[in-house]
Amino acid sequence: MPESESTVSTPQSRLKLLVGVAILFALFQFLGAILKSDRGQSGILIAFIIIVVTLSIEILFFQGNIGSAIRSIGFGLPCYRGISIALVIASVLLAVFPLYAWITDSELGLQSNLYWQLLGLFAQGGMAEEVLFRGFLFRRIRQGRTFWRASMLAAIPFAVAHLFMFLTLPWQVASAGLLLSIAITFPLAHLFELGGNTIWAPAILHFVVQGAIKVITVSGEREISFALVWMVACLIVPQFAFLVRRSLKKG
Repeated sequence: MPESESTVSTPQSRLKLLVGVAILFALFQFLGAILKSDRGQSGILIAFIIIVVTLSIEILFFQGNIGSAIRSIGFGLPCYRGISIALVIASVLLAVFPLYAWITDSELGLQSNLYWQLLGLFAQGGMAEEVLFRGFLFRRIRQGRTFWRASMLAAIPFAVAHLFMFLTLPWQVASAGLLLSIAITFPLAHLFELGGNTIWAPAILHFVVQGAIKVITVSGEREISFALVWMVACLIVPQFAFLVRRSLKKG
């Protein structure tokens, strides 16, 4: 029988959560590889599939109806504080691009098919990943645990998902990316709660962190050095979200 409460307090519910995360993670990797969507080329399709499958797992394993499942995985109305903080942090991060170009006398460029790529990146790297890692995983782990303990537990599969960077990127960039994936778990979870347990605020920040460097290019030989600068900025700036206290959850 589906569980009416979002808890993982029993071995059975913990097993359901692990199975659900494993299925969704494997599906995410498979779709990204087969559709070659490393820059959001098929992001809308991938997001649609991931969201539908997440809803199905949520209904089958935990919830009794689709309305409860939709709200549970983070598709509610967001609180303005979460959205506001996410937009401020995203704006500060985007300012890194012109600042770096000015300091290093570099030129910035934009990828072709910009608007379609932005939609795909927001759908895939913002909405779909946040549905999986915050709406489905973190929200359920959070029940009965402090924020920091739940965030640390949720960081493990989030970090594992980013180990694949070592297959496609220089080890320096991949290592920095892995560190970033662990560190950013905490402000993303914080924004999830600031936004009323909805995915919209963390999806905005996640989209900018993951997507901006894929659509804005830096000229010449400074591409790798800027990638490291970008990761350091994304490591530090999102932590300022903690200047705003959560009111929905405490711990």
